[in-house]
Amino acid sequence: MIFVPNYDESEKIRQIHKYRSEDYALLRMTYTMIDKNNLDANGILRDLLSAYGIADYDLIGHGGENGVKHDALFIQKGKAESVRLKFYRVANARGDRRFSIQSLKKRMRAGEINVGDLLYFSVFQNQAGERQVYFINLTRNTPSQQELFEKIGIDATAGLFLSLKPKLREIIEGGYYDNSKGLGPIAPKDVGDTLESLLGIKANNRSGADCGGLIEVKSKGESKTLDTLFTLRPRFEGTEVSYYEPKDKKRVSAFTRLYGYESDAHPGCQSLYITIGSSEAPQNNQGFCLLVDEEDSKVKIIRQNPDTGRHEVVGFWEFDDLRERLYEKHPSTLWVKAESRVADGMGQFKYKEIEFSRSPQFSTFLSLIVSGDITYGWRGYTTKEGKYSGKNHGNAWRIKPDARAQLFGELEKVEY
Repeated sequence: MIFVPNYDESEKIRQIHKYRSEDYALLRMTYTMIDKNNLDANGILRDLLSAYGIADYDLIGHGGENGVKHDALFIQKGKAESVRLKFYRVANARGDRRFSIQSLKKRMRAGEINVGDLLYFSVFQNQAGERQVYFINLTRNTPSQQELFEKIGIDATAGLFLSLKPKLREIIEGGYYDNSKGLGPIAPKDVGDTLESLLGIKANNRSGADCGGLIEVKSKGESKTLDTLFTLRPRFEGTEVSYYEPKDKKRVSAFTRLYGYESDAHPGCQSLYITIGSSEAPQNNQGFCLLVDEEDSKVKIIRQNPDTGRHEVVGFWEFDDLRERLYEKHPSTLWVKAESRVADGMGQFKYKEIEFSRSPQFSTFLSLIVSGDITYGWRGYTTKEGKYSGKNHGNAWRIKPDARAQLFGELEKVEY
């Protein structure tokens, strides 16, 4: 299942992500987990372990004797110690995925881990150059930021941003700067190009990020609420839509035709303008909601059939597709807002605000779907039959403005 942190736990996660961008997994401890030292290796944790070459449950045989052991770093307030983790599959037909933590009952008696505590698992590169799991308790005995990063360090992107901050402050304080391209009218990209020039970044056709291959530099227009994360159409294989419309590229229109309502603005058409949220906050009256299916590694669109009352899957996204799109659209970025003017034919810029955002955490993305802070907006209309004729207005994943700071591991305004 997806574990939703409370406010204090979310704030601790945010502090971690100021300096570390790796994915993570969460686990809320139950009495049975501690009593039997039999913890659920949920899908997010399994993906994390597999991605970093720690353990692949698909390759582990059934039975505890076939388990894989690894030393992890348990970082607490005032101390850190190496703790043996064992990843294994139960000797039953399903081969349930489980893991154990060395001396877990003893740690409960010592007040280090207790029922209801939320544990945070991630991976760092240790001094030997090896990938190693570390975990902390977000509910109690949480290490300070300083203690944590003395043990695991900061990642390359955070280090680069920290090195740039003094120069960025100087730029904000420095008044107007001439356009780096010289005389002539101001083009939209000039504000960013000039900042890159001031930072010593050579202008070229880069295939990677602008700054050190790690940080994009993007000019920012007038201040406005940015609530659209990205567009990504669902997949429909095995759903009613796929049986109705054999051509995949037409299935978005088919979805609107099948599940939309009579359009007032477009006679003879079906419209579907809705927001789809989690089952706890579906946010529409058409019977749609989102389900984060961790075991199947999918986010599913569920619809309650008005005729049968049954809940049916009518579309879905693979976790991998969502993760890739999220990271692609939101790399580590310097967002630049500047005043501009022209003096004697020379464009000039005064940098008033520079904000740094980091790649979001996919686990947080999923938890924000569950909490209702991230939703999917369906916006479009099409004809009721025959050739599809209408318009799609950009179905997109969107986030509540006050939840953006949770999604991004780092969202920091550079101030002087």
